[in-house]
Amino acid sequence: MSAWSIDRIAQALSGAMWTFSFLPDDNSTATFVHRCFRRQSWRDAGFRERTLMYAALPFAPFVTVVLAIAFTALNGQAIKKQTGKGIIWQAREQFEIALRYAILPPWYYIFELHDDDKRQRASEYINRFEVKTCLYRILRDYNGGLPIPAERSTSCIKDKLCFLSRCRKFSIAVSPVFFVVSKGEIKAIDWRGSGLPETDLFVKPLQGENGRNTIRWDYLGSGQYRRNDGKHATAQEVLESLCKASWRRSFLVQPRLINHTEVAQLANGTLATVRVMSCRNEWGEFEATNAVFRMAQNETVVVDNFHRGGIAVNVDLHTGELGSGTCGAWGATGGGWYERHYKTGVQILHRKLPCWTELLDLVRYAHGSAFSDQVVIGWDVALLASGPCMIGINKAPDLDMIQRISRCPLGNERFGKLLAFNLKRTIEAMHQSF
Repeated sequence: MSAWSIDRIAQALSGAMWTFSFLPDDNSTATFVHRCFRRQSWRDAGFRERTLMYAALPFAPFVTVVLAIAFTALNGQAIKKQTGKGIIWQAREQFEIALRYAILPPWYYIFELHDDDKRQRASEYINRFEVKTCLYRILRDYNGGLPIPAERSTSCIKDKLCFLSRCRKFSIAVSPVFFVVSKGEIKAIDWRGSGLPETDLFVKPLQGENGRNTIRWDYLGSGQYRRNDGKHATAQEVLESLCKASWRRSFLVQPRLINHTEVAQLANGTLATVRVMSCRNEWGEFEATNAVFRMAQNETVVVDNFHRGGIAVNVDLHTGELGSGTCGAWGATGGGWYERHYKTGVQILHRKLPCWTELLDLVRYAHGSAFSDQVVIGWDVALLASGPCMIGINKAPDLDMIQRISRCPLGNERFGKLLAFNLKRTIEAMHQSF
């Protein structure tokens, strides 16, 4: 087993491998998912990893205490003012849910488990480490229990150029790519002119996640560009800087996309996207289960990623209507809920997204045609004047954002039920192959 990720460390220190063995047999899909995670993680772990799990267990109470102190210091006073619960009370509740449900203290605040009604459903929350370290992988490796096709789409998910090619093969709307810059060389893809196009540019790594190392260059005219941090450069200087940076990582150079006019006020100068979760259902079709609209806090930020300071809003799947927005909840300043964008004052609550039916149709078509060997996908879709446009894809979508923004655990909701259905079929297929 390779070096442990943060999710694997969280898994070991949460005590989930033991906690989940004591869950009551309530026949719920959430309990099935937890037990499936425990069983499959233990079965797949080698001797070294099992030894590390045992070694980490005595440290779990100490880690819980340290995390509770740290995150109560960040959030405790704000929650006390909001709910009337004292610091000691909050700490006691954190220990309780960590012991009973393997939910570590940071997620007490992320999921707002200081709310008594939410805490009553604590067993229904699906931990990030459950899907990231185990469940998504076995679903992907065994194709959800269905025959594995000769051609897999997994390689076209991480590599953005491969993703572009696959989307175009199936006539899925995507953003054009002017250039690929790698190892100091510039390769034209959709650009036939000389030099840089005289338009705003968006630069992102060929391989990468969470909006890291992205840059925006605004075209000022007369061959001049301004970077999102305010630096000015000529077209030649922009190309030279990209070539130099490309020795460390490869980049895509694309046009800067502009949101539909009905969304532009929320976008705050940065492209806003909708994260849509879709999953294979009982009839072999692909169903959208959850959606979140994401926007940047201010125009100096070039991505709308929730974990990089963005604001996220739950979207009603049936109507495309927005709920209230919030930032992350690692600290008290990110724990509020906003009916209006707290920087611009633009109304968020009850606003309806344009082209909503077309967006859902695009997601279902893309999953069923180009990526049908993936059981679960998190899609990032922009709403442009021309309609919905596919921006990116995630084969292991994070559930923290979905569960926080929807203010509801997913374990017994539609996503949890489809996850359990596909896991059951996968496990049966695995047993038959042995």
